Amino acid sequence: MANALNTTSVRALRAARTDDRLTGLTPERLSILSVLVYGGPSTMSALARAEQVSPPAITRIVGALQSEGLVRRATAPHDRRQTVVTVTAAGRHRLERGRRARVERLASALCELDADELRRVADGLALVRRVLHLR
Repeated sequence: MANALNTTSVRALRAARTDDRLTGLTPERLSILSVLVYGGPSTMSALARAEQVSPPAITRIVGALQSEGLVRRATAPHDRRQTVVTVTAAGRHRLERGRRARVERLASALCELDADELRRVADGLALVRRVLHLR
């Protein structure tokens, strides 16, 4: 069961991710925007930990996002040695546009199911969220 859940999750994400290219951003950049949009402003070190990348990699990715006007950097008020990254309105819009495309792709696929099948999918998702301690 765990193997099937893993395989299905990965394949579903890949299918939904095909529309991500329409945002003009790499998966890494979209992931950083997602962390900032849904998690709020973050330090560079916290972003690197969240994304499981090195500090130089996060610096490069954030720099690219900043050059596109999608994030801004500022010195942390509590520690001037740290930099806090915040998503801009343009960054939020770009991420939300990509997320809408993913959701629309998934919704289109789910339209093939009847009401009972949709209820069973919803019940299954609720169970998976519960055992994985997801909201």
